[in-house]
Amino acid sequence: MNPNDEHPNEQAIAIHLLSDIHETQLDTLLQNVTSSEFDELIKAGSSVVKSAKTVAWSLSASATELGMDLSELGRHLRLSAEILQKLDLRLLRVSTLPERLFDMLADTLIVPVEHIRAYIALPPAVPAGIRFHAASGEPNVVLESFEDALLDEDEISDDDRAYWLGDRC
Repeated sequence: MNPNDEHPNEQAIAIHLLSDIHETQLDTLLQNVTSSEFDELIKAGSSVVKSAKTVAWSLSASATELGMDLSELGRHLRLSAEILQKLDLRLLRVSTLPERLFDMLADTLIVPVEHIRAYIALPPAVPAGIRFHAASGEPNVVLESFEDALLDEDEISDDDRAYWLGDRC
């Protein structure tokens, strides 16, 4: 039975339930599970997901769970809280972000790097006040490059700027 065929929403539930299973075990499990066993797994997963509270994930929320604010997180990453705020709101162009930033965020926040990538790739989070005052109803969000954000930031040391930009600073 292919879970993609009939129940696309239930695939997410199954993936959530199976996320704690090691990849090598997952293939074996899915090959050996019967249709009725898979349906029971989906049913159990549905009740768990329906009863769970939805919590919006963000870089700042993840840092807070670990007892850090954005300034503390910034010290770990050699970035200012302002740059991390822009990153958290997804106001920096993804294509300009260095690969090691994703890796360092994942290591520091103790989440999979794919989770960081997926979050950063979401559309920009536009504060409600800006949305309310936009003439057309939707504000024009201009994304900044990572390099420009670092060069414009006063709260970052020359050493940290050089760490991220090398000889471009």
